[in-house]
Amino acid sequence: MLDPGALTVVECAAHLDLPVSATVFLATDLAAAGLLLTRPPIPSAGEIDRSLVERLLVGLRSLH
Repeated sequence: MLDPGALTVVECAAHLDLPVSATVFLATDLAAAGLLLTRPPIPSAGEIDRSLVERLLVGLRSLH
């Protein structure tokens, strides 16, 4: 979850009504000057174990 007030570069571009490429350029300069906090992107989720999901569904159906 993002920190309160944290925005992605795309969200910033939309708020500023600027192209994303220009916003990246601006954000890079601001971060280099220490005026903008950055963090690495959140990694993508891994693949779901289908057998685990199927077992979960069987268990939930047995509760009914």
